[in-house]
Amino acid sequence: MAVDKSEMFRAAINKQADDEIAELTAKLRAKKNAAGKAKAELAVREELAAVHAEQNAAETRFKKEMSRCDFETARAVRVHRKELIDGFFEEIRGDLVEFTKSTQYDGYLWNSLKKAEEAFGKNCVILAAVKDVSRLVGITKLEVRADNSILIGGICALDEKRGLFADLSLDKALDDEMEAFSQRSELRL
Repeated sequence: MAVDKSEMFRAAINKQADDEIAELTAKLRAKKNAAGKAKAELAVREELAAVHAEQNAAETRFKKEMSRCDFETARAVRVHRKELIDGFFEEIRGDLVEFTKSTQYDGYLWNSLKKAEEAFGKNCVILAAVKDVSRLVGITKLEVRADNSILIGGICALDEKRGLFADLSLDKALDDEMEAFSQRSELRL
């Protein structure tokens, strides 16, 4: 019986050792699985962060490209609009040049002279395009001087004593109309 008891005792110790080994092995496997899960979760988070970073970079590139396209489109529209406006006013300039060759232009000059006399009196000097000097000398007693800055026609009046100046030229009127036309809110982008 002593042998059986020592066998039983040994068997019980072996069983207890096997149970403890199995329990420790299970704990190690659980820790290993938990570490694997944590490692897998970390890898997933890193992949997700990389995907988000790539998505943000793509969104930034897309926004930049859209902004560039919007800018280029607006620029092309402005350039085209300017070409149309310049063409339109070049036609008007041509019509004004033709007008200065007509007999109606004498009436326009007469009205401009009256405005200049009303504003500055009989002591003002009239500045005119070189081509209009002889025309004006024939219809006014005021001093008339040639002014190379007047290209289309019309006059400018100058009161040298008071230092006053009035631009009644067709050039100035056309420039003012061109500026006012360009500033219209309907033409802005």
